[in-house]
Amino acid sequence: KHTTIAHLIQSNKVSFLPVNFVTDNLQEKLSSHEQFSPDNTTTLSIITMEGVTQYIPKESTADTLKKMHNIITVGSTLLITYVDQDCFNDTSSLSIQARQMMKLTSKVGEPWITGFTPTEFASLLQECGYQVQSDTTLSDYNEEYLEVVGRKFLSEEEMICAERFVVAKVV
Repeated sequence: KHTTIAHLIQSNKVSFLPVNFVTDNLQEKLSSHEQFSPDNTTTLSIITMEGVTQYIPKESTADTLKKMHNIITVGSTLLITYVDQDCFNDTSSLSIQARQMMKLTSKVGEPWITGFTPTEFASLLQECGYQVQSDTTLSDYNEEYLEVVGRKFLSEEEMICAERFVVAKVV
């Protein structure tokens, strides 16, 4: 991601703040950044938390969301992904790619351990101070945003349709 947005970072429009959820103190890490200083109560942010929730316990996801909520400005946007609980309940319904991904992450010592239902994830976000604006799949994203402009992210066969994509506002 850092390489992908390098041109935006150089233009001072984007700040890249990597976080290791195992070793870093999230509150300290965010608070040390000028964007999130207690004096800055007006600058809106877009926080991206992709590919994290499936690797950490639900309690850790809730704790992270609450800590972020205490620091980021109301009205800011959270882009976050989660793995649908159905992936854990019935792996036979998953695509070959999704099953391979789950095996590979386990093999390298980073298994997917957490899934949510859409209702459960929306409730968690609400409890932590966020309001869901949308909750979509990769197929939805392809159809709604890319196909209409003549592009397509991946074919249905290539997709690992395990993650859901959520846009939420800080309230």
